[in-house]
Amino acid sequence: MHDERLNKILEDLERDSVDKYMRICYGVLIAGPKEMLDHSADLDLKLKGINKLIHYFQEREEYEKCTELQKLKEML
Repeated sequence: MHDERLNKILEDLERDSVDKYMRICYGVLIAGPKEMLDHSADLDLKLKGINKLIHYFQEREEYEKCTELQKLKEML
């Protein structure tokens, strides 16, 4: 039930404010990489999500974020 509620909140946030959503996702991943690494989600799904964030921040020329996300990809 908790996961369903969180997914709904994130979907609403992504629809309403993509920038805020991307920054929250980035913050969560950087603050807790172990949780992302330990999560049971498929590796391809994790890579797709990180790549989406990298692309988003590249477009905004926030390359320091891209570097940190690239480090997460290498940990996978």
